[in-house]
Amino acid sequence: METEPASAVRRGVLRRIGESALKVLGLFVILEPIWMLLPFAGFLYGSVLHIQTLNQHRETAWLTHFVFPVLTGGWVGLAMIAVGFALFAVAAGQVYWAKIRRSGLVAGGLYRFVRHPQYISLTLFGLGILLVWGRAVTFLALFAMMFLYYYLAKHEEAVCRRLFGQAYEDYRRRTSFIVPGDRLLRPLGEKWPGRKLPAAVRASVALAVTMAICLALMALINRVKLATRTVPYLAVTVNLGPVEPAATRTAIEARESAGIPFVQAGRVAVARGPYRNAATGGFAERVLLRLRQSKTLTGFLAFLDEPGQDVLIVWCGPYAKPAGAATPGMHRGGANGGRGPAPDPHGPDRVRLILMRCTLAPGATVADALADKAKRTIRRGCVAAVNVATPAGEDFVEADGKTRGPGFPGEQRWAFFQKQFADRPKGPDLATAPAAVPGRFATARLVMVQAPILRTRIDPAFAREMLDRLTASETFRRRMRQVGAGGAIVPVAFPRPGPNWYQAYHAKPQVSLFVILARLRDGAPLDDLFRPGHRDLIGAFIVPMDFQIAPPADSVGEATMIGLWRNLEERWQFFLSGLGGSNMHHH
Repeated sequence: METEPASAVRRGVLRRIGESALKVLGLFVILEPIWMLLPFAGFLYGSVLHIQTLNQHRETAWLTHFVFPVLTGGWVGLAMIAVGFALFAVAAGQVYWAKIRRSGLVAGGLYRFVRHPQYISLTLFGLGILLVWGRAVTFLALFAMMFLYYYLAKHEEAVCRRLFGQAYEDYRRRTSFIVPGDRLLRPLGEKWPGRKLPAAVRASVALAVTMAICLALMALINRVKLATRTVPYLAVTVNLGPVEPAATRTAIEARESAGIPFVQAGRVAVARGPYRNAATGGFAERVLLRLRQSKTLTGFLAFLDEPGQDVLIVWCGPYAKPAGAATPGMHRGGANGGRGPAPDPHGPDRVRLILMRCTLAPGATVADALADKAKRTIRRGCVAAVNVATPAGEDFVEADGKTRGPGFPGEQRWAFFQKQFADRPKGPDLATAPAAVPGRFATARLVMVQAPILRTRIDPAFAREMLDRLTASETFRRRMRQVGAGGAIVPVAFPRPGPNWYQAYHAKPQVSLFVILARLRDGAPLDDLFRPGHRDLIGAFIVPMDFQIAPPADSVGEATMIGLWRNLEERWQFFLSGLGGSNMHHH
């Protein structure tokens, strides 16, 4: 049998563990709205907690989103934070004043109504934070914190009974535990059969029930939010320049086979990736349009002008071979602890092309060859480092471009690229039709969602200035043209805080815009962008904007492309998860 001293020691250890966990959770709930917008968030959630693993699965991605819309109920959340802090200060002041005076049991003031007013005030404070910044991780942390409050309060009451004896028992009978009026429920609690279970079992069951209630509330709130949500956005038509005749003459089709998206024109097919630059809408189409214009590749591509059924299949990899055996940047291009992928050091328009001349089996197509190795034979290969931003009329091949013979390790490279596609997250953002052909449209619609930066919603002038800077930016207009924007393909920009956001929030901030290319289905109107089933997400890139650069100078920086490893649907839903209906300003 366990001795009393050993039992006491064990309870003391558990109590200290619980108190430490409570402090960590409390600090997390209080500070999460702050560090979420700081570069530290990338380190905490990426390098330490690896929260990106949740984003790779639709069933768990919502745990990184918002449950309550940002600033739910207007300023009610801020008022609750202020009231909670004030009540905590009063309750704590009563206890410490009694310790200084050595006046014994505190039973007046706030303690006249409940025995643990400090825990009420901290819970009110946490609820206020949820209404202001209702992230799912904060929601879960608050429920876990309240669970620990309950057991810590029970421990404190046991200590008080030893210190104050009958006086505390009398005080306990005439007051509520934590919630005013809960003493009326005592008869029900005394009849609960679970009271006879071992303490460890009771605590485990209580924790399971608490978290089940938490998850059920999260699901219910999310359903209500989705049913009532409106998306505030600004929209404008942007002039992209004259239509390119070659773009309108070339019949390019977008397809997918065995999980590999590709574009095809005649006997030439270019895979959309797997390297992140090539995964963005319009890039593979640009490569396809430039291939036959290259003098460097004329000899290798001569077979396309000859009779026969051989086809050209092109894969896209990093411009420069990565150091070491690994392939950093092939998928994510991530920066340790940073927000989003690091820029490609060679720019967003450079890749290394692996060109393969293949003989197809009788009756087989390119799609068949991608799905079944037996449907094709690699005859020759070629490797070329290219820059698709090279001006028209100039050769876009910058290095190599030499033909490889039968010894070319085509099967090895084919298998490598095929694995990159196979390992990407599966999601609804893999739709591939139609092709995003650069230069096909003279104008495009641009949408800027007034989220997730709160200032874009409560300060319409700031949001309008941001949109004006985008439409005036030659850098941004060129990028929209290159990704094939126009017609049914709409760039949707989500502004995010930049590096100096807190330093110059009211002056000249830096902003990062996450731009997602959305294709509207069947001539749907612009509002259908935010209705499920009415649009496909076909690519994304990030551009920085610096308000310290005064117009007419271009304040938009160069783009960073988003690869296939970023589930665009998850990012789209995350950006919109902080929106509701009643507190939005729709423009």
